[in-house]
Amino acid sequence: MKSPSPTVSTGTGLAALYAEAFKRLRASRSVRTSLAFWSLLGLALSEAFAVGVAGVHSHDAVAPAALAAFGWWLFVTIVFLGGAAWLRMPDGRPVDRYGIPNGLTALRAWACIPLLVVAVLSLPGNLALVLWVSVGGAVGLLDAVDGLIARRFGPITVLGKAMDPFGDALFFVVGALGCYLLGIVPLWLAALIAFRYAAPVLFTPLVLLLGRRPELVHTVWGRRNTLLTGIVLFTLFWVRVAGGPVWLAALFAALPTLVPSGILHFISLAHRVLAAPASR
Repeated sequence: MKSPSPTVSTGTGLAALYAEAFKRLRASRSVRTSLAFWSLLGLALSEAFAVGVAGVHSHDAVAPAALAAFGWWLFVTIVFLGGAAWLRMPDGRPVDRYGIPNGLTALRAWACIPLLVVAVLSLPGNLALVLWVSVGGAVGLLDAVDGLIARRFGPITVLGKAMDPFGDALFFVVGALGCYLLGIVPLWLAALIAFRYAAPVLFTPLVLLLGRRPELVHTVWGRRNTLLTGIVLFTLFWVRVAGGPVWLAALFAALPTLVPSGILHFISLAHRVLAAPASR
């Protein structure tokens, strides 16, 4: 019989989720090894980047940046650890490792606070803009890479299908804030992008409490909106570098693309929720 996909609301909630996660970790050395590998890699990359950027700003900024990066790493790692309970394929078969797709998604989450260090601290010349678009852009592309690897080589897991949209939400909310602080987008566009990605995550607990169990994956219009968001942000970055009117470019680039595609994405989400099976 096909085993049901685990949800936070089954059993005794988060306690049951983490009990299952620790059970998987105790039973499988490969799961423990993969968790340790990705966690330590995330810690090393996060601290190296945050401390390096803070050191360019001033010596006094190094310790706060290192502590902020570590605190965020610890939080994401705790969430990632709980995901061991969801290391199974959609048909219920267990998976004995986190895998490259889930690891790359976690790296994208761990990078959020270190990337914000670039936007918050003052750096010489255009260094902040260069780091933001090069490192931030490369981290953002991990979203496409992890999906491609999962589809072609595997493993496709329940954890991955749940983490990917939440990872997108986290990364783009941080990206919107950083772009605003760096003058790449006006406030209204940063708020629009943040709302588009944060709203589905914030409403997910309410949907679950109402007894609905929609599939936690991207919608077609959500993917299109994400692609358009990346194009708009990249365009506005070059307007910012050239010293052009960012607010005017944002009106022409964002209003006819992000607004209609965002509305269609929310309509798709509403249809998915209404069509989802109900559970007790």
